[in-house]
Amino acid sequence: MKIVDNFLKKEEFNSIQKIIMGEQFNYFYKDYVTVTQDIDHFYFAHELYSDNVPKSDFYEIINPILKKLKILSLIRAKVNCFPRTEKLITYGQHVDQDYKHKGAILYINTCNGGTYVEDKFIPSVENRVLLFDSSKWHKSTNCTDEKCRFNININYF
Repeated sequence: MKIVDNFLKKEEFNSIQKIIMGEQFNYFYKDYVTVTQDIDHFYFAHELYSDNVPKSDFYEIINPILKKLKILSLIRAKVNCFPRTEKLITYGQHVDQDYKHKGAILYINTCNGGTYVEDKFIPSVENRVLLFDSSKWHKSTNCTDEKCRFNININYF
């Protein structure tokens, strides 16, 4: 696991943040956060890439991230939006894929939510990236201090 603050150049990050947190970026309702443990919770997502093809007209916004990570092969890329609640929700453990691969979470805004990898909590800080083996158990949260918690989740080789 590795955490890198100020991952992208300020201009690159601000451009991505403006799009993702803007009114023209569509989010789609997801009825649960993790298949087995969070059937009472929901979130919103925007799929950028999966099944070996771009799935969104916004796919190219992640090019600076892909270049910086030196990705050989992209598995999946999506934007997550976790709405605020009164109490912080820690969602159930999950793996992104059931085979060894790399994962990157780029945090789009700073809030009191974050990601747990094993027992370590990584707070959401804008322009911070968490690099880890996302075939290992991890879990996420929403937030209580901002309208939503936004991040980009990328799975790759």
